[in-house]
Amino acid sequence: MQFKIQKILTFTISFFLLISNVASASSFNEKIRDIRGEINRDNLSSAIKLLEKIEIENELQQDEIYILYGDIYLKINKPKKAEEFYEKAFFTTNKYIESLSLTGLAEANLIQGKLDYAIKFSEQSISINPERIKPKIILAIAKTRVGDTDEALKILNEIHKKNISAEIALTISDYYVVFDDYDKAIDILDDFLKRVPNNIKVLNQIANLYLLNGNEEKAINSKLKVLKFYEINRNTNRATEAKTWITSVDPTYFDEPFLIEIIEEEEIKDYADEEIENYHENKISPNYEDFSFAPAAHGSGFIIGDGKFVITNYHVIESANKISVRNGTGKISEAIVSEYSKVYDLALLKLKNPYPKEFSINFEDFTEAKTGEDVISIGYPGIGLSFELPTITQGIVSKVLDDEEGIFLTTAAINQGNSGGPIFNLKGQLVGISFAGLDKLSFTMMTGWVPTDMGFAIKSNKVKELFKYNVNTLEKKYKIDKTEIYENKLPSIVFIGVK
Repeated sequence: MQFKIQKILTFTISFFLLISNVASASSFNEKIRDIRGEINRDNLSSAIKLLEKIEIENELQQDEIYILYGDIYLKINKPKKAEEFYEKAFFTTNKYIESLSLTGLAEANLIQGKLDYAIKFSEQSISINPERIKPKIILAIAKTRVGDTDEALKILNEIHKKNISAEIALTISDYYVVFDDYDKAIDILDDFLKRVPNNIKVLNQIANLYLLNGNEEKAINSKLKVLKFYEINRNTNRATEAKTWITSVDPTYFDEPFLIEIIEEEEIKDYADEEIENYHENKISPNYEDFSFAPAAHGSGFIIGDGKFVITNYHVIESANKISVRNGTGKISEAIVSEYSKVYDLALLKLKNPYPKEFSINFEDFTEAKTGEDVISIGYPGIGLSFELPTITQGIVSKVLDDEEGIFLTTAAINQGNSGGPIFNLKGQLVGISFAGLDKLSFTMMTGWVPTDMGFAIKSNKVKELFKYNVNTLEKKYKIDKTEIYENKLPSIVFIGVK
């Protein structure tokens, strides 16, 4: 009898311990879900407060907390700090957490321009968990930025065959933006919206593309849905950004009642819930500083003059009412035109708020382009949330024309978004400035050359000549890997938004 009573007591205690553990795990998971919702809404201070209140009962829970801290630091554009937390989570026996930590490390390195590491960590994550999509998307983005575009498209097409998601649609659309094919990029996003009409990330990006394509009405209609979502989802900062974007396109838009295709609050809640469910498959975009207007045109450039000036093409800013620049670390400064040359398609912009001196490309690093040498063009081919960072195209200097023309030809692909961006040799020296706004007839009449599909660049010495700089060039002996040049020059290269 006593033995039976003891067995019953043991069973009862075990049962209640089991129930308690299940309840505890359930409570932890619910709190984690709430935190993910706050991160998705950009309520990062609330997310941190909730994280600090969680009672951690085991190493696995601690690792999940580390991952979330890493995500928050990525959001606030502190990727080095994010790496510290992802590395803490990396030392785990749980393969899923290990895969998440490697994906986080890949994303943190991608944001810092460390493309080799981004590729390495994303490939390691995929090897652990081949079913995950996010590391494959990061891998494709890194491959695109480093210039391995064929390999990137192959990765994206393989994912697309098995899974149609907003992240994939956005990344494939971005791929075509790299090559100035805005119509194809819009078609991909439009096709996705036919299946999922109110995906906010896709609506937000297609609004940017519609504006660049000159369709203001469609651009505003798409952005209105984004505004409505952020208002209902209590994301004040994003709602303000969306409204500012609309008023910069049409300053009187909100003066009168306007029509908007109604999105039911229940539908918005469902979307927000789905974003939480898919949290670990969604790409994290850092909260870079945002333009005070919606850019109707854009180009690239680079910082000079101890951080006080930017060089770009004249045709990028020719008809601008407003100019702002954002560098590769996400910092924005307003700019005005200081000097320009229509003949050589160059402009010198003066920054309202200078960048740190160390972000400046020094004139000691300007050198002559040499026929046959390897070069890389770095610039911003696209616009919107998907293009926080520039992309590399690689080629050679195919022909250097006379000094009077101030031009050389290159096999590196140069599109409209690259206009004004720097061209480096593999010693990290500036040999030229990309330009895509070529008047082919004028060029033929001036040089006797008939333009082909080659890229055109302005020799770097024309900058010193036109803007009264005279510095001796120092010869560098050693070549650098293109990804190292990208990482080193990232803070110096700017996206130029024009209204």
